[in-house]
Amino acid sequence: MLRQRHSAEYTFSVATVFAVLLRVLGRSRWATEECWVPAGDPPRPGFSYVRRRDRVIRRGRVVECLPPVALTLYESIVDPPCHVRMRLRWRLEPSDTGCLVLLDAGYQLNGPAYLNRRHWRAQISRHCVNLLSAVGAGLESQRDQGTVVSGQNTGSNSMTVTKTTTVNGSPSFK
Repeated sequence: MLRQRHSAEYTFSVATVFAVLLRVLGRSRWATEECWVPAGDPPRPGFSYVRRRDRVIRRGRVVECLPPVALTLYESIVDPPCHVRMRLRWRLEPSDTGCLVLLDAGYQLNGPAYLNRRHWRAQISRHCVNLLSAVGAGLESQRDQGTVVSGQNTGSNSMTVTKTTTVNGSPSFK
């Protein structure tokens, strides 16, 4: 299995980054107009999805979802005659300045895809970088709107959303 590792650091809490990560992944994988999984309700392990863009088919399933720490997806990308099997694992760790996101991508290529492995390595790398930059853009738009996820309630799996605005240098909560 071939591997890649990508990372990004954000100045937001782990819970906030995880909520935005679910929204970014949902938009390109399991969210459709008819079926939307809200950010506060993460997908359960075993949840399967299929997306088609032109002639490329992406099939996947959620293997592990430990909010707000880790998320693992197994995916299969079919671009005839190429077939790529991937394992994408996001791990979120608190850091001194906010949150560190580690993305490990392991992938296997079938015969035709292996002959074009440089292309697939670049495509997977570009996909991972685009996902991390989309999370950063989602966090920035959330900062502009003033909505941040403050954490989890004790004894509950629900996340609370607090809307803050700054007036004369001191935050006021709504």
